Amino acid sequence: MFVFRNVFIPLEDEWVGRDVLIGQGVYRQIVPPGTVKGVPAIQSEGRYLIPALVDPHVHVRDPGFSHKEDWESCTKAALKGGFTTIFDMPNNRVPVTDEKTLEDKIKVAKEKSYVNFGLYVALTNSNFHALTADTLQHRICGIKVYMAKTTGGITVSSEEALLRVFAQPKPVLVHTGGMDGLLKLLFVYARAEKMFSRLPVLYICHVSTEEEVKVLRKWKRGYPKLHAEVTPHHLFLNRSNYHGPPGVLPPLEGERDNEALWDGIAEGILQMLGTDHAPHTLEEKMSVNPPSGFPGLETALPLILRAHREKRIGLASLLELTSGRAQRLFRIGEGKGIQPNAPACCVLLSEGKYTVGEDGYATKCGWSPFHGWEYILKPVLTVVNGEIAYEEGGFIKRQVRMLHSCG
Repeated sequence: MFVFRNVFIPLEDEWVGRDVLIGQGVYRQIVPPGTVKGVPAIQSEGRYLIPALVDPHVHVRDPGFSHKEDWESCTKAALKGGFTTIFDMPNNRVPVTDEKTLEDKIKVAKEKSYVNFGLYVALTNSNFHALTADTLQHRICGIKVYMAKTTGGITVSSEEALLRVFAQPKPVLVHTGGMDGLLKLLFVYARAEKMFSRLPVLYICHVSTEEEVKVLRKWKRGYPKLHAEVTPHHLFLNRSNYHGPPGVLPPLEGERDNEALWDGIAEGILQMLGTDHAPHTLEEKMSVNPPSGFPGLETALPLILRAHREKRIGLASLLELTSGRAQRLFRIGEGKGIQPNAPACCVLLSEGKYTVGEDGYATKCGWSPFHGWEYILKPVLTVVNGEIAYEEGGFIKRQVRMLHSCG
């Protein structure tokens, strides 16, 4: 049991000073400063405490590409960035498309992960019936569909396979490949509504353009289970201001698209922040044919908090974007923040003048597209399931959970 004494926590879109007592994995008391006595205290006066982040879109790379990243290095990067839950994508060197490949990944993740985790399985043109088996459904958090080229040759070209994936209950996450793919997907989803009694959540990954926001604005009116994600690099970077290692999909667009994405957040069209953490080594990124992807777990929270200080996003909206909505969508929590008896997953922030990369990186790839950017609120301590797992550069491996009850 320990207490964050006189720490600022978010309460109804305001920062309010409180003592926050944590014990037995939950928030035991949230009371006025100075109330809690006789338990070990964390140095937190004048600092900020928020719910830890949930990332629905991570590429751990392990097994198969562990020279880029593995479960230990990735989840340490998550802790350093204030995340306590990640969901790993299935496009490994050997894609996760069946029970055998899923089990192989589960073994690695259980052994190495420092944070709570969930796993997806990939749809192919021919594996739909295998994906509906109870033994598989009970261990996944969703099904990922690639409508455009990706690692492992698992692009779905069959419209029948795309339609049938909506006959099962787990969230369906889709890499559309752009506007043409998005429109095709949405029309298939509309067909599915007429065929199946209950549709699953449809989750559009990494929306990146003004045109996509316009389409989603129209379609969300009739489809409440339609959700969309935005990445930090598509919010903050564009073709004009980015000069680092090349290559990300979807590609960076213009400043106008940045602004449209912020508008999409304000309107509730883009409801979740997913880093699409996709590490590659610098040598690979600087090669003649660089692979696509940016690391993002260590920078997402500092950057979105800077946007909050710059009044681009309100506090309540920030918390909903980074943890609340994902908790409810994947049924891993109520997403109500720091409240008595809620599971204690949180991150302590220190205010100052900081620069991305000045203290190195936990991710194995060792770089960031935001290298050198300045920020003012830094994650300094992360609590996983009521226990301190990261503090000022040090990591402790705690008991973590594999998430599989969502759907």
